[in-house]
Amino acid sequence: MSLLNQPFEQRSNCLGFRLGTLESRHDNFRIESLTKEDDRKTKENDALLIEALNGLTFEERQEQQEIVHGVDDMDADESMFIDSALKDLDKILLGTKKGTVYETAEVLNPEYVSARAFRIMFLRGNRYDAKASAKQMLNFFEWKKQLFGEAKLVKDITMDDLDEDDRACLRTGCMQIPGKDRSNRIIILLLPGMRCFKTLMNELRTRYYIWMTVLKSEECQRRGAVVLQYAVGDFRDKKQGDGYMETFILTSALPLHQAAIHLFTDNSTEYILGNGAIRIMPRKIRARFRLHFGSHMECQYLLSTYGIAAWILPLKPITFEMNLEQHHRWFQSCLITDTSDCSDLVRTQTINIECNNNDVLYVAGKKSPNAGNDRLRVLVTDLSQIYDSGTKEKKRMVVDGMIGEIQKTGGRFLKRHPESQSDWIEIPLDEVRLKITQMFRNHRRRADALIQGGRLITGEPLSNDVVFGKTHRSRGSDLMHH
Repeated sequence: MSLLNQPFEQRSNCLGFRLGTLESRHDNFRIESLTKEDDRKTKENDALLIEALNGLTFEERQEQQEIVHGVDDMDADESMFIDSALKDLDKILLGTKKGTVYETAEVLNPEYVSARAFRIMFLRGNRYDAKASAKQMLNFFEWKKQLFGEAKLVKDITMDDLDEDDRACLRTGCMQIPGKDRSNRIIILLLPGMRCFKTLMNELRTRYYIWMTVLKSEECQRRGAVVLQYAVGDFRDKKQGDGYMETFILTSALPLHQAAIHLFTDNSTEYILGNGAIRIMPRKIRARFRLHFGSHMECQYLLSTYGIAAWILPLKPITFEMNLEQHHRWFQSCLITDTSDCSDLVRTQTINIECNNNDVLYVAGKKSPNAGNDRLRVLVTDLSQIYDSGTKEKKRMVVDGMIGEIQKTGGRFLKRHPESQSDWIEIPLDEVRLKITQMFRNHRRRADALIQGGRLITGEPLSNDVVFGKTHRSRGSDLMHH
């Protein structure tokens, strides 16, 4: 039996590593004692970061700081150099592919392997380094064969290719895509304490699926993703790090550029290991890596300093339990998109959402009296001056903060399903941002009308009133036209 297919209890540690030995040595070294050395350890981390940044050019340092803090601009046009990079990639692969799984895949389906979009994905993931891209492509097919077999080497992996144990691992929520940061980069959330799998192979196939699902977005290929490993409180790894080495090797074979990597912990042992890992990292990776120590509240605050809204962490207020509703909806949507035998029951479960009093409800042409809507309207009124006077970046932060305020109370942004007026569906965050932005515009127009001597009238207009607008017709408006 393959090592990766052995149950967790029977697996040896010849590839992975355990924290048990280190844990026993530091069993008495708890969070309370760690606080006495917080200042020293923070200075150590800062020194390592400074050393890494000093090894870069000024332009590279500036770019790296902007990327990590989520304030970088969109990538430059790649059309000027992509053709040259593709030629270099082809040349390197021609000299290194002999006897590899890549060569097998090329025989099975040369169009799949040599597809321009497929190769550009690897170049983008390696920042257009042809040599690194070629090496990663060879490793990619080695891992794909190991995970899914030779028959699936030259096809995109979908839900149909995951067995029941793989899907059960995916549903646990140990890996999630909770949203995007300030720069619109996808965030991948890793929760070690929720790892649950029959064999390590299940978790590795799950990671492959999520990583490659994210890479369907060209914007993600260009800009990379932000990875958050959150090991605070109950989310600390209960499997003592088993399988981390295999996971690291697999991740390095997937063409996703990790623009920033954040590790959060409140455990002394993991903090020590994090410090050790920083010391052996290459400088360019070290410059993108941040190690954070603190409670749930402290970590949420730290996130906001890196352009990541606190509500991105799907934690329930007060209890800090994980809210898996959004992740399960994402899982169901993947089932519908990917699987060929998706039942009507699954489709019904996906669209049937029961609204609560804290939700913001959007009903075409009507003003909802729901408490969530009232709360949002109050926020628009209270924050309108800050929003109107702010920069584009400041406005986005205000909108994201409002979304977070609604979500902290358990509220969601819902609209009627187009095929069923009794069902609700959740609105994508990008669409929610547009709707809130429009609310600020409407509020500003009403305020301007009052300044110019107009009179604000609440409720419905009378039949003889003249109402100006594209669609509104009244008796008064008709009389005026005549």
